[in-house]
Parts: sequence; structure tokens; C-alpha cells
Amino acid sequence: MKHIIVTGGNKGLGLAQTAEFLAQGAHVHVVARSRGDLDQLPQAHLSYHAADLADWDDTGWLDRIQAQAGHIDGLVNNAGVHLKKPVWEVSGDELEGVLDINVKAMFRACGRYVALQRERGGAIVNISSMGGLMALQSAAAYVTAKTAVIGLTRSVAVDAAPLGFRCNAVCPGFIETDMTRAVLAKDPARRARIEGRIPSHRFGTPQNVAKAVAFLISDDATYINGVALPVDDGYAIGF
Repeated sequence: MKHIIVTGGNKGLGLAQTAEFLAQGAHVHVVARSRGDLDQLPQAHLSYHAADLADWDDTGWLDRIQAQAGHIDGLVNNAGVHLKKPVWEVSGDELEGVLDINVKAMFRACGRYVALQRERGGAIVNISSMGGLMALQSAAAYVTAKTAVIGLTRSVAVDAAPLGFRCNAVCPGFIETDMTRAVLAKDPARRARIEGRIPSHRFGTPQNVAKAVAFLISDDATYINGVALPVDDGYAIGF
């Protein structure tokens, strides 16, 4: 049985990724601050590990999962935070908070995972965003962080390939979640503008993202390394 880690796999896009890996027969280790919505899923091959991913000095959760499972076939660095502010309104503490989760936690997890699995190899998927590929209005800290995720992904892909690792990024576009529905319900004109730019004129689903992540972790993607895969139906290239 494959063992897959999904950080932030307790809700939202992460929960869909957890569900997809479970459906494919993997044992999924979810790392998050709370159980979130995990009780909605089958529990037989699901493990929850409480951790504060913002703590640079704590990667003990990776060591504990490695010791428990014996091996980790895939690491999905999904946990992230958003900040909706233009650059001139972002405080130093706010910037640090965004970077701590979106960049530093991924950086540290990638490094520790490679160190633990260097005799076996493995696969990493880092969740970036369309904000890693293009500017988003009033989201300077978030765009900065998600752009850095792509740079990290490419660096890990190059450095760890000789050890048998692959590292790729997924860049979700506008996805239909409870959060996006709630936010855009207050601004229907904005939703109409967004849908007008998406070539199919519809938002994606969490499952669209989950299947892309699962593919890049899988053995079907063994010759794919260092890519930043948009899952946005062409939003970033459309008008």
C-alpha cells in the first residue's frame, strides 16, 4: 500500500485530495492543526497528525509518519493561507505569516522528506496557484509566496532527481468551494467577469485539482519533473 502525506488535507481542496488518494487505495496521512472535515471520509486508511506547519523547527511529524509507515511514497504540500491586500497595506507580520505557511513550511518539508527517503526516492507535489503564474489584484503577499513555490519546486526537482525524486507544482485557478461561493456571492459582477475570462465559462471543482495532484504523484508521471501545471481551464492565457 502506498503512503501519501497531504498537509492541510482536512478541508477544502486538501480534503478532496485526501478523498482521491483514499479512493485510489492509498493510506493517507493528513497533517493539519485540526481534524476539520476528515470525519466525512472513510477512516480505515486515514491517519491524522496534529502539527503547526508555521513552526520552522518542527518537522517531527514527517519523522513520526516515516517511522509509523516505514516509507512515504508521496508528499503533497497543500497547506496555505491567503491575504487580500495591496502591497502598501501589508504589514511585516502579515507578510511573515503568509510566507511561513506558503513557502517556509514547504521548503522545510521538502528538505526533510528527501533526507528521510534518500535511499528510496519519492514524489512531491507543491500547491502553488494561478497567482504563481500571473499577478492577482490586491494579493501581493500571496502572489509573492505562490511564485516562490514554483521556484522551490524547480530547485528541488533539479537537486533531488539524482536521488530518485520528482517534484512538481499544481497551480489551481478559480475553483468552486464554499469559500469562493461565499466571497463572490457578495460581488456577482466580479463572478461574471471571472467566468467571462475562463474559456469554458465555468469554475473548476476541487476534484479537478485532486486528480491533477494524484496524477503527478503517481507512477504514470515518472518522467514529469519540475513543472508548474495550471488547473484553470486556460484562465491564465485567456481573455
